[in-house]
Amino acid sequence: MPANLQPDTLTYKSTVFDFAFHPTENIIATALITGHINCVKYQPGLGNNESLWKVRPSKKSCRGLAFSHDGAGLFTVSKDGTIGALDVNTGNVLIKKPDAHDHPINAVKLLTESILATGDDAGTIKLWDVRTGSETMQYTDHEDFISDFDYDVDSKTLVASSGQGTISVFDIRKPQMLAMSANQDDELLSICIVKDRRKVVVGSQEGVLNIYSWGDWGDCTDRFIGHPNSIDTICKIDEDTVATGSSDGIIRIIDILPNKFQGVVGEHDDFPIECIRLSHDKTYLASSSHDDTVRFWDVRYLTNGANEEEEEGEEAQDMNEDMDDSDDGDDGGAGPSGGMDVDSDDSDAPKKKNNRRPKKQAPAQANPSFFDDL
Repeated sequence: MPANLQPDTLTYKSTVFDFAFHPTENIIATALITGHINCVKYQPGLGNNESLWKVRPSKKSCRGLAFSHDGAGLFTVSKDGTIGALDVNTGNVLIKKPDAHDHPINAVKLLTESILATGDDAGTIKLWDVRTGSETMQYTDHEDFISDFDYDVDSKTLVASSGQGTISVFDIRKPQMLAMSANQDDELLSICIVKDRRKVVVGSQEGVLNIYSWGDWGDCTDRFIGHPNSIDTICKIDEDTVATGSSDGIIRIIDILPNKFQGVVGEHDDFPIECIRLSHDKTYLASSSHDDTVRFWDVRYLTNGANEEEEEGEEAQDMNEDMDDSDDGDDGGAGPSGGMDVDSDDSDAPKKKNNRRPKKQAPAQANPSFFDDL
């Protein structure tokens, strides 16, 4: 990809555990194993990135970052179980809540404007009211680390993947877990809701994408085989497509049902991919790795096609509606198409062997008013 089409690589002196894109501006925040947090304004072209600020609110590693919905605040979660909040404009520490968890926090996601979810290495999931800073729910159904979260707004359902080989499902309005899947005898490292809440895709240590049908949580209903190493991070491109980051250093694009390997976005040589995220305008996919970098990949060729198809569909619908208004005959509309759930294999993808395994992570969004009343 020509250098003028994407921002320059961000290079650090230590491992990048996590990063997060600003919800509306070309700003990215990175979290390092040293506890440093960096905020950068990214722009296309070599040498055009602008460092905004750098802080170290904790000497322990920062494991997760999450911007607030309005982008004014940034949540941080740390190895020492602390949750903090930073001012995005200045980097100043606004709030620091020590011992929010008894164990290192590993996953964070803002579910609504007022509810934040955190998960730790012992399997505990907590929900926080960001208006008061109080803990509203605590779930202790897992016995191993919480690796990732995703959330469905309409049903208010939180899904979580875990190192014990199960996924769990929660209605955030209720104190009890709704369901837990059968144990896959494999660490589940990443999770993503797709197909308009009909499917949940889960990445595993063995390199298999397990696909669950919504509401049928007992066992996966389909599997995508082909990643030669663990799938540590998943990012949804659209409802039918995901990007996967593997410990072989390769970022792949996968179509879901029908399951198909679409291509490779980029790679970090032999270094495991720690995190992949899509920018607010869907222009760039960014990835962090054990090579101590965050790299940007121009993916407009992926998202523009989806937008064009959506626009064409809307135009066709408008045309049919116009014809309906002027004709009392049948509308001739076709029903939704379907496909068989089958095992798939991206055996044509480049394969690189690497036994190094990264620490599991997963970030999200947040709210700057968190802990205001403490």
